Amino acid sequence: MLEDLSLRIFNVLGRELSKEGILLVEQLPSLIQVLEDAIAKDAKERESLPADQLKADRLGQRAFPFLELLKSSLKYQEPIVWGH
Repeated sequence: MLEDLSLRIFNVLGRELSKEGILLVEQLPSLIQVLEDAIAKDAKERESLPADQLKADRLGQRAFPFLELLKSSLKYQEPIVWGH
C-alpha cells in the first residue's frame, strides 16, 4: 500500500521512484506547487462524482505527510535523501 502511494506521488511529480534518490532544495518549490495543484485537481474532480464512486484514498489526505516533508525541507534548506 505504501509503495502504491509512493508511486502515485512520484508519478504526479514526474519523477521515477527508485531505491535511492535525492530531491534538491532548488527543486522543492516546483515540486510543492505540482503536488498542491494535483491535490486541488483531485479534490475538484471528486466534487463532481456521486458518493458511491468516490475512492477512499483522497490524494490530499494521502499525500499530506509528503507535502509537509517537502515544505519543511524547503524551510530548513535541506535536501531530501533516501536509501543512502
